[in-house]
Amino acid sequence: MAQNTLIVSNWKMNLNLINSRKLISKLKILKIPKNIKNIVCPQYLLIPHISDLIKSSQIILGAQDCHFEEKGAFTGDSSILLIKEYGCKYVIIGHSERRQYHNEDNSEIKKKIKISIKNNIIPIVCVGESFLHRQNKSYLNFIYKQLDECIPKKMKQLVIAYEPIWAIGSGLTPTFDDITEVKESCKNFLNKTKKINDVKFLYGGSVNSRNFFEIKDKCKVDGALIGGASLLEKEITNVLKGDF
Repeated sequence: MAQNTLIVSNWKMNLNLINSRKLISKLKILKIPKNIKNIVCPQYLLIPHISDLIKSSQIILGAQDCHFEEKGAFTGDSSILLIKEYGCKYVIIGHSERRQYHNEDNSEIKKKIKISIKNNIIPIVCVGESFLHRQNKSYLNFIYKQLDECIPKKMKQLVIAYEPIWAIGSGLTPTFDDITEVKESCKNFLNKTKKINDVKFLYGGSVNSRNFFEIKDKCKVDGALIGGASLLEKEITNVLKGDF
């Protein structure tokens, strides 16, 4: 039986009511292999809109972040309870842009993972190194620290998205050997230190229809977290229709 491949579209702070409707209308009629999970993560104000549009379709809704408390005096933040109410099944946690622009640290990310698990929403936990860490060969230790401080022990299932910071939006990607090394290292670390066996490993960082298939084939990743290319109908449909 073919393993599920997760294609996660991170729209970031892009698209509006009109062009998101156009893109979703194309994705709804797209014939994709049964083992492909098409997960769409819009910005918050689009979630109710997309939730209505994807009813009776194979598209799965996700969120780009959540607060680590279910409710409270947290102006501008979004509750996991509302995310759940609108049918989100996944949530991206710890993206490098959240770490950089919102000063999120590993302890906060761990709380967000715990609140998502409590509410039966699968966390997609982002890890990845800077170019400096890659250059000075400290990238694995940096990623191990992220995993150690962010991930609770004995989770039943976990999705890790490896996004080297230097590759996001740059058009650059690591070598196949680099991606494979990080994948195997993450899985081994999580098995040894956290007793987690069911780990899905996604690659993200300048992913598009021209490079994903080879990354999937050579590195045996479980899918992709796609940013800019997910906004382009031709790009994302080509990825989703791919023969895995």
